[in-house]
This record gives sequence, C-alpha cells and structure tokens, in this order.
Amino acid sequence: MIGQLQRDTLVSMNASPAPNIRDLYPNLSEKELAAAEDNLDRYLTLVLRIFERMELETSPQGGPLTTRHYSGIIRMPQSG
Repeated sequence: MIGQLQRDTLVSMNASPAPNIRDLYPNLSEKELAAAEDNLDRYLTLVLRIFERMELETSPQGGPLTTRHYSGIIRMPQSG
C-alpha cells in the first residue's frame, strides 16, 4: 500500500514535465547537446533491448531465445 507521502510525491512527479537535455546541461554548445541527445537515445535503445531480451528469456511462453529473434547474437552450431 502506498503511503500518503509517496502518493503525494507520485502526483507531483506526474504534474511537472520531464527535464530535457538543455535543462540538465545548460552550458553545453548546440553540437554537444546534439551528441548528448544521440548518446541518450542509444543508451535507452540498449536498455530497452536488454529488457525485452530478459522478458523473452523469462516468459513461460517464450522459452529459450531463438535465432529468429536475435540472429546477430546467437551462434548456432555448424552441422557436418
């Protein structure tokens, strides 16, 4: 059960917009801001891929990963 303080914190967090890169790093140049945004996008993409992979591995219906999902990561033994 969520306490009153936690509930108030959650409400106030949802009421204000999330900061953008410029808010976090106001002294960066435009080029540095663009690089920071690109790095953040790549990082979040990686985190999402890790999460999705873990979901597939732990899903009762998913079973083990197959080459269909991650052909670039899993190496299948060569026959012959």
